[in-house]
Amino acid sequence: MATRSIFKQTYNGYAPPQARPIRPKSHFERIIDRGGDFLIAYWAHIVTTVLGILVGIAIAIPFLSYMGLQSISSPLFYVLHYVCAQIPSHSFYIWGHQLGLCARNFSIYTSMFLGSLIFVLSKKRLPGIPWWLWIIMILPMAWDGTSQMFGLRESDWILRMVTGTLFGLGNIWFALPLMHKSIMETIPPTPMHQQV
Repeated sequence: MATRSIFKQTYNGYAPPQARPIRPKSHFERIIDRGGDFLIAYWAHIVTTVLGILVGIAIAIPFLSYMGLQSISSPLFYVLHYVCAQIPSHSFYIWGHQLGLCARNFSIYTSMFLGSLIFVLSKKRLPGIPWWLWIIMILPMAWDGTSQMFGLRESDWILRMVTGTLFGLGNIWFALPLMHKSIMETIPPTPMHQQV
């Protein structure tokens, strides 16, 4: 009789979750949990900070060069070459020194920075745009860049700035709200208390 009762309580040999002892987390697991919680809470702030640093470095380079600090500006300029071709004829100059990013990339990253800053300041409540509007916003740059690459026409700095800004804002306005929604939908609910 007792055996039959225990068998029923353990559901065919498996103890129900509330009956299983909870193993305390190790120090490493607690650090990983805290890191994950931090990333979930501040991922948009991190994106905004990285974009702000990128734009800030691009703007700082000509000022550093003008002040004769080539030992700082040259390595920074070289590092930005990983995200931009830095073609001199496609770039802006301040006091005769080239900006760290070309006009198109500068407008892309600046608009992405400003868009992500607005997203963060709105406490992640900025509504996203539908996919078809996102396509419409990135198509002008695709046309401008592709037609120029194949020598069909030469773009000017105004067109590079406008198409780059549309591209940057479109990507941020589409991606960040979508990422936020996905994160919020995948976070498991926090239990009020755990039974031991």
